[in-house]
Amino acid sequence: MKVAKADPVIHGLLSEEQQRSRQILQALQAKADKLPKGALNARRKQVQGKEYLYHYLVRREGKKVVNQHIAERDLSVLREQIAEREKCRAEIRIYRQRLAYLERLLR
Repeated sequence: MKVAKADPVIHGLLSEEQQRSRQILQALQAKADKLPKGALNARRKQVQGKEYLYHYLVRREGKKVVNQHIAERDLSVLREQIAEREKCRAEIRIYRQRLAYLERLLR
């Protein structure tokens, strides 16, 4: 649909929404950067007939894959932090799509 004239009120609302979305995106990215990266992995080992379960945080640092042992007492906190990071990443994707859409509208 072609619009004969650009409405300054609508344009102002869209630019305000774009600015607000940028601020939220920056806040989400800062929050995600503070949370631990990677995924939890569990390994089972048998030693002298006993089975042991070890938890690791697996992440990539450059080209290396790093496995960091996680103590049992820290496991629940780390699970929550990883879940929170995944929520942030999902919201970041949504806000990036919204910003791209708003940029197309404001051209």
